[in-house]
Amino acid sequence: MTAKREAAPLATLRLDAGLHAIGATGAVAAAGVLLAMQEDSLLSPVYPVKAVAWLVCALALAWPALAQHLPQRRIGPANRVTLFRAGLVALVAAAIGEPLMAHDQGGGSALTPWVLFATAAICLALDGVDGWIARRRKVASPFGARFDMELDALFVAVLSLAALDAGRAGGWVLVAGGLRYAWVLASWIWPLLARPLPASHRRRAVCALGVAALVGALNPVSAVAGTISAVLAVAMLTASFAIDLVLVLRKRADDGSAGGDTDNTAHAGRGPS
Repeated sequence: MTAKREAAPLATLRLDAGLHAIGATGAVAAAGVLLAMQEDSLLSPVYPVKAVAWLVCALALAWPALAQHLPQRRIGPANRVTLFRAGLVALVAAAIGEPLMAHDQGGGSALTPWVLFATAAICLALDGVDGWIARRRKVASPFGARFDMELDALFVAVLSLAALDAGRAGGWVLVAGGLRYAWVLASWIWPLLARPLPASHRRRAVCALGVAALVGALNPVSAVAGTISAVLAVAMLTASFAIDLVLVLRKRADDGSAGGDTDNTAHAGRGPS
């Protein structure tokens, strides 16, 4: 009986999250169809299917952590914002491999590239809004933080792939999208990297500027400006990760010289939560 009582809140939460996921999937599919059906659209008929597939991938990254949202039984307003951002990321990601990504608008007439560029910009502008709402409404949870972190990492990876596909950068731009995933993989081999890092205004600022530069790389006006933006993004994000790696190494040296270990549960870092 006790087990059933404990399982009930999680079942309710899963139902609520599932219904929101279904609604988001339908909205993304509808938006994809509308974009693909534009008279001057450069999108293929499979674009809506790709958008839905990307959204499913984004949700799958966060779903295993859903139980960490308990005792709340609804995903709440903050996670709805994150879910909305996930839909925007899916719409941008689905454009990878589409003809418009390699189409030099040169200030061009086609509307679709501008819509997708605006979609990426809106997603960037909403970053941080979900966390602000969670703190203001006192509904913050480890799940919400995990959902936001995984989506941010996916967004950077998508923007990197899109910049490469659009011809705005070479393969080097994938460094920006792969940094966080490389850190997580390395942490499986070297557990020291899995330790949470102290909160950092520098890290947050560089991340925001780096993502903004990647969004700028997709501008439909100037390929040259897009390439410069991509270079800046890779440089900023790589430097930020390098600084964090140095901090980890120094912390290890300090712990070793002190002859002990310290509590590592205080702050969020780059590794998996």
